[in-house]
Amino acid sequence: MKRHLKSLEVLAVVVFCIIGSDVSSAGPEDWRALFLDAEVVLDARYRFEFVDRSGFPKNAKANTIRTRAGLETGRVYGVGVAFDIEWIEAVGGENFNDTINGKAQFPVVADPDDFQLNQLYVISKDTVPNTLLKVGRQRIIWDNARFIGNVGFRQNEQTFDAFRGVITALPDTELEYTYLEEVHRIFGTDSPVGDLGLNAHGVRVQYSGFEAITVTPFALLLDYESGGFAGLDLASYGVLLDGSHQLDEDWILLYAGSAAYQDDYADNPSDIDLWYYQIEGGLGYGGVKLRAGYEALEGDGTNAFQTPLATLHKFNGLTDRFLVTPPDGLEDFYLSLNARLPGEGWLSDFTIKAGYHQFWAERGNSHYGWEWDAGIFKKIATSSGAFHLGLQYASYHADNFSTDTEKLWVTLQFKADPKLLSRYVADGED
Repeated sequence: MKRHLKSLEVLAVVVFCIIGSDVSSAGPEDWRALFLDAEVVLDARYRFEFVDRSGFPKNAKANTIRTRAGLETGRVYGVGVAFDIEWIEAVGGENFNDTINGKAQFPVVADPDDFQLNQLYVISKDTVPNTLLKVGRQRIIWDNARFIGNVGFRQNEQTFDAFRGVITALPDTELEYTYLEEVHRIFGTDSPVGDLGLNAHGVRVQYSGFEAITVTPFALLLDYESGGFAGLDLASYGVLLDGSHQLDEDWILLYAGSAAYQDDYADNPSDIDLWYYQIEGGLGYGGVKLRAGYEALEGDGTNAFQTPLATLHKFNGLTDRFLVTPPDGLEDFYLSLNARLPGEGWLSDFTIKAGYHQFWAERGNSHYGWEWDAGIFKKIATSSGAFHLGLQYASYHADNFSTDTEKLWVTLQFKADPKLLSRYVADGED
């Protein structure tokens, strides 16, 4: 690997070694569970990404392959270990700016070549009753990924060196504490900003006891070790709401909302006093869901509400014009459609997705631009796993922010059945 393990990953390895030394004292069935209940990780994804952005002399044409492979063992007394590695490789030449290859004549496609440890963690579930503990390098996604996510769209996903503890002892309630020691970003191990040290704390409480809505208050305190990122030392306090109501046997009412306050924290040199709001409503009928929403991130002309650990590609348009909130903030009025198409045989498992956005400055009345996105997806299930095919297009039309941008993606992905290995091991026992 291209870097030393951080202390939480070392702790994960030590804990696993202790577990391994105690396996012999467990009963034979407990020991066999490590293998019989193991889950394999095998995920290979090819993607072609085309980017035409105004102001660049050349269009980006990126052909990349990402292979992810690993294993999560079964549990002995509730404890197991997992790891996976990632290999990202451009094929057919690098006709794109991967953020570290210096090809500034092309627009950015942030999928640099890399080979790295993606996850390495020890997990304990119900070893302490009603408690999940996880320590080491791991994928973390909080709820809708607006504040913490894995940026799974990119070839190199975002993971964290972290400790997580989740308690479910109270009815309909999930209590979580997360400590983040380092974030491994999508830019890879060769990038100077690929791995960033943190001293960050997250607290999240989710209550699902209400009939029609789930309520999730949270706090996230970010303290970056690098002084160059002190402007992202932020404390965010908020609540997420998500729910639905069955109107009749066919129609369902969908609704969601959130609000959060952001303040400066730790070594942040700025005076931050900003808010975030989101409200969304929609209808579902069969396999079709149509939503309309409004999202606002405040700005004061110098600073704006930021969510640096989020899966930002999921929000504010697929062309990624607003990965960093502009100083005057952002308002996004949007429509989205997600529909599973009817059909049998080869015509089954088709899904279409579409989105439309109007972007405005939250401070003042400047119209940033507008965007529309569309995609069609197909799943092909096999006995060993599933193939996922995708074709997506996005077009941003600039008015007073950024530049006109068009993007096209063609994706072919295979994800192995996690139980593939355990089925093979079980068959071998007969």
